Amino acid sequence: MIRSHPARRMVGFGVALLLVVAACGDDAADPERFCEINDELEQLDDPFEVDPDEARDVVRQGRLLLNEAVKVAPDELRDSVEVAADSFGIFLDLAESTDFDASQLDEADFEAAFSDEAIAAAQALEEWLDANCSA
Repeated sequence: MIRSHPARRMVGFGVALLLVVAACGDDAADPERFCEINDELEQLDDPFEVDPDEARDVVRQGRLLLNEAVKVAPDELRDSVEVAADSFGIFLDLAESTDFDASQLDEADFEAAFSDEAIAAAQALEEWLDANCSA
């Protein structure tokens, strides 16, 4: 399970990433599936807490789920998702560039991924998920 606070926040960012692609496609919104995808994302391991081979699988699974989520994301989340998607991409790039070794993260780069705007977007996504997805 994703345990670290930044990684949990990234789940929301990941969901947001999905919507970036949705903005370009003709796919129909499917809020129910969007909620399911969020649940699946939350079940993924934290890539910094497993060995690098498992972490690569986590990132692959996460990106597949995110691609699907983009296709089904609700329209009202689009702006928040675009902002959060950028942050999530930075997070994944940083994780991969350190071979999933958190001790190798440059804190300034990591913090850059979590701008105030990105945190606000993640909060908007979390509020939507809380209001629209059953527990």
